Amino acid sequence: MKVLRINDYRRTRELVEPSVVAVGFFDGVHKGHQHVILKAKEIAEQTGEKWGVMTFDPHPSVVLKGVSNARYLTPLPVKEKLIEDLGADYLFIVPFTKELASLSPKRFVDEFFAGLRISHVVAGFDFSFGHKGKGSMEIIDELADNQFSTTTVKKVEESAEKISSTRIRHLLDAGEISKVNELLGRPYEVRGTHSVDGVIDIPSYYHLPLEGMYQANAEEETVTVTIRQNQIFLDESLSKEGEEINIAFLEKL
Repeated sequence: MKVLRINDYRRTRELVEPSVVAVGFFDGVHKGHQHVILKAKEIAEQTGEKWGVMTFDPHPSVVLKGVSNARYLTPLPVKEKLIEDLGADYLFIVPFTKELASLSPKRFVDEFFAGLRISHVVAGFDFSFGHKGKGSMEIIDELADNQFSTTTVKKVEESAEKISSTRIRHLLDAGEISKVNELLGRPYEVRGTHSVDGVIDIPSYYHLPLEGMYQANAEEETVTVTIRQNQIFLDESLSKEGEEINIAFLEKL
């Protein structure tokens, strides 16, 4: 997978072939996101084109609301790996800046879709873009002016409720990890570094589950971990000071 950070769309344009692209922030790459992403893959397989994903970094709230401690279900390196595993040819990373947020919907479309040789845009029904989010999937075809075609993916639900990153965050805050994993389609993971006395230091940008004890996978073993004061505690016998470790949560105990 070719990862392209878009600082100048004109330069990036020279590095890519026409492609079908799923666009969204995709924090969590949950089942709803996967439905959008795999739709792009399906269309590309039908047309014989490359396909990819467009995402943004950092979260818009950091730029628009001055949030200094944004937390993610999937920090960018994790998101990259998950998208690569789905088989994408391209990952377009658009830096979210005040300048980007001020672009008119038409200019956004011309530069970041048509300007990157994207032949078909796939997005969820609620995707918005351009100044104050005035661009939407309802008007994108008009803005595209026949430069590319589009597909809008309807709301993906589970138990009559939309599968969303916000819903998953609320479930994490309630410690409902089994439900989180169901909506993600995989165990919820965080990556940290072994410290001392069985403490795993977790970067502050991760959204940790509710404090308490959990069954988890770590170092290919099923273990019990405790979350307390934004730290994870693991049996000292498994602790290897200074080494990184993945913690995949299975259920709350």
